[in-house]
This record gives sequence, structure tokens and C-alpha cells, in this order.
Amino acid sequence: MTSPSTEMVARTGREADGAPIVSVRDLRIHFPVGRRATLKAVDGVSFNVRPGEVFGIIGESGSGKSTLGRTIVALRKPTSGTILHDGIDFNALSKRELRTVRRGYQIVFQDPEGALDPRMTVLQSVREPLDIEGMGSAAEREAMARQCLEQVGLGSDFAGRYPHELSGGQKQRVNIARVLTTRPKLIVCDEAVAALDVSIQAEVINLFSQLQRELGLTYVFISHDLNVVAHISHRIAVMYLGGIVELGPVEEVVASPLHPYTRALLQSRPTPVPASMRERRKPALSGEIPSAIAPPSGCHFRTRCPQAVAKCEAEAPLWDNIEPGRWVACHFARDSVQVKK
Repeated sequence: MTSPSTEMVARTGREADGAPIVSVRDLRIHFPVGRRATLKAVDGVSFNVRPGEVFGIIGESGSGKSTLGRTIVALRKPTSGTILHDGIDFNALSKRELRTVRRGYQIVFQDPEGALDPRMTVLQSVREPLDIEGMGSAAEREAMARQCLEQVGLGSDFAGRYPHELSGGQKQRVNIARVLTTRPKLIVCDEAVAALDVSIQAEVINLFSQLQRELGLTYVFISHDLNVVAHISHRIAVMYLGGIVELGPVEEVVASPLHPYTRALLQSRPTPVPASMRERRKPALSGEIPSAIAPPSGCHFRTRCPQAVAKCEAEAPLWDNIEPGRWVACHFARDSVQVKK
């Protein structure tokens, strides 16, 4: 699939409002597999994220969304393409310069327990980034850590506890407090609520929203759960097999999806009614996501798409600006828009 140029991206939707905090340009992240094969985890992705925005990324496991998220915060280097952070290319910086500027770009991982050292108290874990960077005096670092714990709803009585004494939701709050200590501009939330109970998920999502309002944060919110992403995001990028197949404002994408994969994800959402009252329908998607080592020719989604024709096998669809602020990679997207009109 052909991605839009950065100039094209910058003219759409919320992206017309000021300079982006992150600009991803034709990003590719490939991994060698064996002697000759290559796994194309992310393959030609472009988008901008604006200050104060919640940019949602949705897709099945294996779509490349987590690899993309880790690369945004410089935990991985891209194979090609660039990511500009406030106009700065991290790859052009020295190690010392990178260490300083990357403080503004943090990540919250999926497994709250795995992200914490079981030998460290809550206060020690939250204070650790400040200790590593040597920011301020010891007293100032402890005061900052305690303040961040308060911001995520954990009082001073949690400071001396260890991870095994906390619930899953409390552990994730500790992880959120820890990333807040560096006063980040942007936080990547990589399936940050997926491991939590449903009731706790809602609490943590509300916490993210509260922190955004209070601290002016920007999020890249990654999830396989469309309900979660739709609840918190301003815009959604739908990923499939390393590429973005649809991008647009959340309300429009959910109300009138342009790509068949997006429609399938919407149809797959569970219905909150008793089983006896649910309509029986065929599964929205059949089969599993193909291998990123040997993706299908043409449109990568064609092997699972009910609309696929010979053209889908022969030609990759162009990344098309169908409507203001809306992009899609599908040969038939314009036909569906005309039908709706």
C-alpha cells in the first residue's frame, strides 16, 4: 500500500492545527528471519500526531501496532523512513542528546506486573527515572515521586508497598506515575488496559483522560479493542499486516467505515445483551492474519475480504484521501462513498 506524503497528511483534519508533536514518514521496520527471509512488521506508514490529541491505533495481534509504538519512543530504530519529534530526528542525535530529549516520550506497557521490579517499593519504582537521570536533590526526587503517586490516585500509604501487595489496576497506576516523573509530552499506551478486569479498565481509561486534561498530555493509544480506542481517541488509524488501511476522526470511522477490515472489526464487537436476544450472524472475519514474512500480493487484506476481485490480487490499493480528514487504502472505497451519498 502506498502511504501519503507528509505534506498530504499535514493538510487533513486536526492535523491542520499547528505543528505535529510526532510526524511519522514512510516508516518501515523489518526484521531478518533466517538467512533470506524478512519479517515486515511495519511497512510504509505515515501519519502526524498533534499536541493534545489522543491518536488511536487499532488492529489484530500481528498487525505491527506495538512495534510501531515502541519505535515512536525510540525503543527500536526504524529500518527506513523517519520519525520527527517536534521536528527533531532522533537518529541524527548523539547518545547524550538522545538521552535528554527522549524523556519527553514515554510508554506504558501491557503487563503492569512485568514492568515493575518485585524487589523495589512503589516509591523506589516511581522515583527510579529521576534517580537515573540525577534530576534535582534526593529530597526533590522523592517529593516529585510522591506527587506523581497522588496524581494517579495512590496515597502516601502505597509508597512503602511492594508489587505483590498491589492489585493489577494499582500496579498499572504505579507504572503511569513513573512515566509522569519525567513530565512527558507524549505517552504511548501499548495495550495499557488489556490485562486488567473490565471494571478496572474503565477506571484507568478515565485516569488517562483526567491526566490529559490536567497536564496537557498527548497519547498514542494502542489496542486490539475497538471499544476502548473509540472511547478515548480523537482519531483512529486501523492497522493490518504492517500498514494503515484507514485513518480518520473516531466518530466518522465508527459511524461509516470505508475499509472492509474496519467494518469487520466493528461487526466483531461484543453485543451487551443476553445471549438469548442476540442476532445470529456469520463471523465478520474468517481465517487468521497472514504472515508478515510472506504477505499476500496486491491488497494484503484480500485473502480475508468478501469484496476481493482479481484487481485486488494484482494491484496494491493507493492511500486515498476520500473525504476531508479521511484516508483509506481500498479499490472500492470511493464506490461505497458514492452509494452512501
